Amino acid sequence: MVIPGTGVHQTFLGDPLAVLHLTHQKITNVLADRGLLTEIVLTLLRGGNIDRLVLGPTMCEEDGLNLHSGNLLRVFSKPGYYSMLKELVLDGAHLERDFDLVHIQQLPNLERLHLEGTDIGNEAIFLLVTLKEKLSYLNLAHNPKIDDDAIPAILLLTNLGYLSIQATGIDMPGFRRLAAVIHAEDRVIDIEIPFRCEKYIDNLHKQYLVDPALPLITDSSACPLLSDVALIRNLQAHADVNPSIVPTGTRLEMIERLKKLLERRQMDLVVRSMICGEPQEV
Repeated sequence: MVIPGTGVHQTFLGDPLAVLHLTHQKITNVLADRGLLTEIVLTLLRGGNIDRLVLGPTMCEEDGLNLHSGNLLRVFSKPGYYSMLKELVLDGAHLERDFDLVHIQQLPNLERLHLEGTDIGNEAIFLLVTLKEKLSYLNLAHNPKIDDDAIPAILLLTNLGYLSIQATGIDMPGFRRLAAVIHAEDRVIDIEIPFRCEKYIDNLHKQYLVDPALPLITDSSACPLLSDVALIRNLQAHADVNPSIVPTGTRLEMIERLKKLLERRQMDLVVRSMICGEPQEV
């Protein structure tokens, strides 16, 4: 197969030895590097033994053809097209709509998906749930529209072994939810996290007393059992490291304040254990 205007002929067919080892994957790699994987080209290559596609250079605004993502990705919606594809790289691609990713739901063997810097939001993550049986690698880095509301969808991707949420809009409340489920279900996953979450964990000692010693408590369920004096003592210990914590108030206010603080501490320790490899404390 010779595709005019792509340089494939000069690259491969001019060398008899290269022709002997020519594969659809090699042709695809050359066209990908040159940003020439148009809808027509992808259609021509649909039946080839191709397990990796890089579409970023073709779809990016600056260097590629800036092709409409819906028009290009719809190739994957057609029955039998790219059924052997295991890895799809869309890093830097210009995705005009989250919904354009609906087309990749038809890729039955997709294991690795790269979506770094594609300007996608939460809707896109929910569209990926249909891939959960095979998807083991997901890069969502540098997509600030993805925030804590995407966590329920991410949690449904139960076979992930790698996840990057660097430079997304996900913050500690969402990350705590993610970490709690991963811990509870004993999942093994390598996670790249936003810098602000990493910074927060590195500075836990400024948020509250991380390691309270007796007679201070760490079990949030014990808060209603404390006397008013004990409630003040506990809250004051945390206020000593974080002056924004108010150590006084009505009994109900102090119980609720200490309960929430200890619950947050417990979840933060789960997060720290997961990302730092430290044993979880109580």
